Amino acid sequence: MSQQTSEENKKLSDYITNIVGINKMIDRHYDKEKKQIIDIFTCDDPLYPKIKICGTIGVSDYPNKIEMNDNSFKDIPIELLIGGYTEFNMLANILSTSGFYIINKGWECQPGSVFMRIVEMYCETSEMKHIMFVSPFLWEDKLEPLQLEKKTVHWLLCIPISDKELEYKMENGASALEDMFQEKDIDIFDINRKSAI
Repeated sequence: MSQQTSEENKKLSDYITNIVGINKMIDRHYDKEKKQIIDIFTCDDPLYPKIKICGTIGVSDYPNKIEMNDNSFKDIPIELLIGGYTEFNMLANILSTSGFYIINKGWECQPGSVFMRIVEMYCETSEMKHIMFVSPFLWEDKLEPLQLEKKTVHWLLCIPISDKELEYKMENGASALEDMFQEKDIDIFDINRKSAI
């Protein structure tokens, strides 16, 4: 893979960072074999200085094959976002690991998908263990799919969840878990939050 950021991904980076934050910084992350790269941006939230937003740049260059209702598969290019308090320095690593599972292992990623044990890799003491992907509701009035020449990019927001929350999702569905999160007003920016169940 080229080490240069493509013109499309530069446009993607400008588009998303202008919506979600200020003071953009970009770091390059490599997989274990040093074969694949993902760029991760970090921005400050413009309204809440204790919150930072991170996102991937480049995951959308790789297939994300989603099974449709008619059993066919559709490739839906995605990038990932996560928000958290500034003291959590593992957010970019959680994102890059998630991204490499999509790039290297072909893991399907859509609203309601869960990547297990990713938070636990970087934050062993937290009750939060996994990542669930949801629509990026924090920016629902501003963030549209981005049409570029070679791809149309969609975004997913990563929400850390606990073992018990995962069990609840498996039994009741992702939307029921999201409804409960809304009802209990969980703090999605706190990786050390207590499980809602």
